[in-house]
Amino acid sequence: MSRFWLDRPVRADRHAFLGTSGFGPVDNISVLERYEHDAAEWTRAHGGSVVEVHCYALTSDATVPGMRSRVLDELHRVYPETTTAGIVDERHELRADCPLFPPGGFAARPTITTPEPGLVLAGDHVRVDLPVALMERAATSGMLAANRLLRLWGLRGHDVWSVPVAGRSPLLRLAARFA
Repeated sequence: MSRFWLDRPVRADRHAFLGTSGFGPVDNISVLERYEHDAAEWTRAHGGSVVEVHCYALTSDATVPGMRSRVLDELHRVYPETTTAGIVDERHELRADCPLFPPGGFAARPTITTPEPGLVLAGDHVRVDLPVALMERAATSGMLAANRLLRLWGLRGHDVWSVPVAGRSPLLRLAARFA
């Protein structure tokens, strides 16, 4: 993760959070003053922007000095107005705490339930049969695990809402099986 305090704002029409693809190691970019209190205060006081760039699937030999220019190049490519912005301050974290699963590895992940009724699992690494990823998987699996425990104790949990996991048309679902 790289966080940059810039001396000028990013364009007002930029999303607070943008997931990316095809921009080298960059997975998402956040304009933090749009939703984070301290960043918003800094922006009000200094007139710039606080931008955070996340790269999740780095090689094991990645280093902050080795990645910094690449991260900035991709930030400039996604948000060209940052090219002329001065960097007032920056912070970087390089951690190996984001699970990486190989293609086809979904079925091998542990599930929320375990053979022990009072023991449940939650987190990014847990298989959830809903269309979620990373932080969403951690939060969703946490809710589902809590609901499982609450049910064991005779208590009602909380509903977990999701987009449909199958198409709405039975005819199209049938056709998809033969495609």
